[in-house]
Amino acid sequence: MLSSEERPTANPPSPVFTLTSIHAHVLRDEVAERTTPHEVFTKEASLKGKVGMITMPSSRFVFVRYGGNVIVEAPPTGDRVVATIPLGPMGVSNDYHVKPTDLTSGFLLSSSNVTVMHPDPWAGALVIASDPENLQRQRKKVGGDSVKSTIGFGEVSQGGTRWLTHTCRSLWNFASTMPPETPIQVVSKFLEVMQDNLLNALILATEESPATHSVESSRARMIIEWIEAHHGEALTVADLAAAVGLSVRQLQVSVQRHFSMSPVELLRDIRLTKLHSLLRSADKEQYTVAALTYNVGFTHLSRTAQFYRAKYGECPAQTLKRSMHG
Repeated sequence: MLSSEERPTANPPSPVFTLTSIHAHVLRDEVAERTTPHEVFTKEASLKGKVGMITMPSSRFVFVRYGGNVIVEAPPTGDRVVATIPLGPMGVSNDYHVKPTDLTSGFLLSSSNVTVMHPDPWAGALVIASDPENLQRQRKKVGGDSVKSTIGFGEVSQGGTRWLTHTCRSLWNFASTMPPETPIQVVSKFLEVMQDNLLNALILATEESPATHSVESSRARMIIEWIEAHHGEALTVADLAAAVGLSVRQLQVSVQRHFSMSPVELLRDIRLTKLHSLLRSADKEQYTVAALTYNVGFTHLSRTAQFYRAKYGECPAQTLKRSMHG
């Protein structure tokens, strides 16, 4: 049962329902239910978060503000089209180990890669999600039967980015200030028109290319892939340099430029990510923290626990305790 701080509030028939919470998992679940599955990681003991939700005939439009420093990780969206419109600077990358790019305009979550986001803790962001069938119907509605039967979504064009950002911000502002005495018939019609405009903005924002924008170079990708393939082994910086065809000094410069950390820190970060994934999915009756820690290549349990807590805000044992098999 939701506490008084975690109950949705609205003055019917307002189209916007809001919920406030100090808990990351409450905010995550509310947004995920209406947009796309994701995880929220934070070191904060409590947040001052708020979620606003608009349910349209076949799409969902959400505002989220975490009220604290968080990292949001969204897995590949597949066929579902999900756009995020930052209301303040947001660091975005398609890999935990790549330095995020600061964005202030709308962007699509990757359909084939993880999307890692560092949202502004107080400005928040808007999220719009829709199925490809809805977008295809909308395109036919606007362009007639001559349009293609399938739509390939990928990078966001510059003009489309501006229009998507403007449309989402404007419609949200209008919806959130609609007087509570607005007749229900007007609200219903507004939601239909709102959905049409948002779907049009999504269509205009996408190019017909399956390629997803990537901020890392092929060299950086080679480094990541080699570490991920060998992270469980006893590795040295010289081993990594030789594997990717660089001198140790060249490797240090390249890793610092692409990832803003040293090779040793990058290796540790990847191992921590692997450990976190194993702890979340392991059966706590069959596996121990020590066994999983050694499995990903770490050799010092106490030091690893310190680094893990610094990254995920809890110790490895806590993550294993609430694993999906728990």
